[in-house]
Amino acid sequence: MSSDEKLQQTLKGSKGVPPQRATDRIERTDDRGGVPPVPRLVLLALTIILMGTAAGLAAALVLPKTYGARAEILSTASQDPQGGGDPLKQDRQISTQLVMLKSRAVLGPIAQKQGRQFDDLDKDVSAQILNNSSVIEVDAQGSSDQAALQTLQAVISGYLAVASQPSGVARNLATQLADTRENTAQLRTQIQQLTTAVTAGKASQASLDSARAQLTASLDQERALQARIDQLNLTGETGPDAQVLTPPYALPDPVFPQPAIAAGTGALVGLVVAGVLVAIVLQRRPGSTGHGAV
Repeated sequence: MSSDEKLQQTLKGSKGVPPQRATDRIERTDDRGGVPPVPRLVLLALTIILMGTAAGLAAALVLPKTYGARAEILSTASQDPQGGGDPLKQDRQISTQLVMLKSRAVLGPIAQKQGRQFDDLDKDVSAQILNNSSVIEVDAQGSSDQAALQTLQAVISGYLAVASQPSGVARNLATQLADTRENTAQLRTQIQQLTTAVTAGKASQASLDSARAQLTASLDQERALQARIDQLNLTGETGPDAQVLTPPYALPDPVFPQPAIAAGTGALVGLVVAGVLVAIVLQRRPGSTGHGAV
């Protein structure tokens, strides 16, 4: 056997493995270094994401459901029929309606009737202004659609009752007007009696003229008070004028948990977990640094 043949036999080794195959096996082992190939990493990441999505859907099916009801109220408290109103004043007025709607004056009696704490009921009721308008959207939540609907109906009724109450100025003017009208009626009766007495010679003409002058002043005061009240009515200062635009109705789907949102949240969590695991696995490759594989 020649020297070339002996060298070839030595390179083959004891098992007869060709030198090229032995070199390829060593290189593949070094490249993997115990790390799964890329397709397996992708499959692992997809599996984790799908598991997260499934977990989210399962949670949406298992967790107790919360139902909702909705209504819309048109508030004209911030509307100026004469035009040219102050926008800042209008914003304050409509914002006041939101505060009033969730105040203890409205929610307190409802919470007491339902045997609940005020803060508990306050969390189940929300209100917002739609598209910078005078329309207020009111939502209520409950353990069932009927419970949510009943709560919302009670809230709307309570708000309308409070909103319909006149302001302090309006109440004062209304009281003055009632007193003035009563005084006017008394003066008219007195004038009738004095007229008869003057004809009979039992009263003087001066007393009759004085009563007539008082009646004229009382009528003037009536007109002035009525004009002031009419002005308050036009500017909305007698109290919020509100009406139900859309009656309370139950929402078709539960407000919590929502399967789509739960599935998306689970998928997002799975994506984060998969990304962390893949990054850890890739860092174990031979020759990789703290920032990943090279």
